[in-house]
Amino acid sequence: MSEQIAVLYELGNFNYLGPFSDLMFENNFYTVVALYTLPMVLVCTFLYYYVFDRPKTSKLWVWSLWLLTIGIIAFVIAYVTVENSFYEVGQLPKDYTVENLIFSATNMVYACIIMFLFSLLIKWKSTNSSHVPF
Repeated sequence: MSEQIAVLYELGNFNYLGPFSDLMFENNFYTVVALYTLPMVLVCTFLYYYVFDRPKTSKLWVWSLWLLTIGIIAFVIAYVTVENSFYEVGQLPKDYTVENLIFSATNMVYACIIMFLFSLLIKWKSTNSSHVPF
């Protein structure tokens, strides 16, 4: 499972970041970040469609703001998790700042894609937001 998650984050070899990627894979940090990010995205998307389901929130700009917020949260989750995890294995995160930013941006993009796809699956039963994003 962790190997498939690593392949997704590394985009084959396109996003392979050398020693950073090796550390992430050897210590299962890819899996940890994915296990924090995926439930957060699913819960937040569910909240948008079924808890905050009001006529005022059933607008594309509100959904887009929600998407952006989820992306930012996913970025922070990845960045902080990697920094803390690197300290645990005796590495200095400042040595991998650029790589961590790239990885966190990748996590943000995946979170937005997952929210979009999950929105397509669950929006149909929403009372007010079933037409958002389209």
